[in-house]
Amino acid sequence: MRRFVVVGQRATASPDFLLVDLPGTSGRLDVLLRCVRAALLVSHGVRRDTVVYLVLLGGSRAPRTLRVEGEAVRFLRPDERHLAKTVQKALATPSGSEGFVPIRAGIALADGGIEAVLADLGPMTPYVLEEGATDVREVPFDAPAPVFFLGDHLGFDDVTRARLASVSATAVGVGPVSVHADDAVVIVCNELDRRDARDTQVT
Repeated sequence: MRRFVVVGQRATASPDFLLVDLPGTSGRLDVLLRCVRAALLVSHGVRRDTVVYLVLLGGSRAPRTLRVEGEAVRFLRPDERHLAKTVQKALATPSGSEGFVPIRAGIALADGGIEAVLADLGPMTPYVLEEGATDVREVPFDAPAPVFFLGDHLGFDDVTRARLASVSATAVGVGPVSVHADDAVVIVCNELDRRDARDTQVT
């Protein structure tokens, strides 16, 4: 199982944004949506072994977190507008319950930010995607239940960074050139795909 946690420092936790101006009205929720596409969608299919958490820290209803599970999600399309509309409908759902509440197949919503995610993840091996850290190609990933945390275009806020340090998250990088968050997700997925293919050939 692969899990990605994307933290949006200003990404809105409410449905009050415009589909025709997503970058300008949603606190750059579009950055997080591209990460969903990068982690879950492949050519003509969905990664069934992947879960994505979107931690939304912007607006009056923050913090809230959306969880998208590849194994159960239906009718997920790669175009950004469709993803935004799906998230907008989910965020319009009343919240207040403890933990993640199912909204539709494969999509759940929780009040709370990084703490809600950590409680939902359970036992894990945490990694933080950071520029200048040990290259992902040199990290063994031998431990079970890897979880990859990354920030949006603003990186991590101080509270999230401190919390990740408290769970001993290991910093990993994706190369010598700074790339967009969704591209970093693609690189990690590609590296794990290659390792899975090698392991399959060996067995």
